[in-house]
Amino acid sequence: MGEMKKANARENEERQRDRFSSTLVIAAAIIAAVRWLGMTSAGPARGSSPIADSVGLARMILKRVVER
Repeated sequence: MGEMKKANARENEERQRDRFSSTLVIAAAIIAAVRWLGMTSAGPARGSSPIADSVGLARMILKRVVER
């Protein structure tokens, strides 16, 4: 009986991780789109990647939400 509970808990954790991954992708895409629209004609600063920055920001937001 204990093994079944462990298996169910593991499966629930995997499902939650999958949901968070898709949430992260959606959030990063939204952040990147908003930043892309706000960029000037000069473009992003050298060495800066709006996509990578957006993914990092989305991860930070998701981490804070999960910790609450």
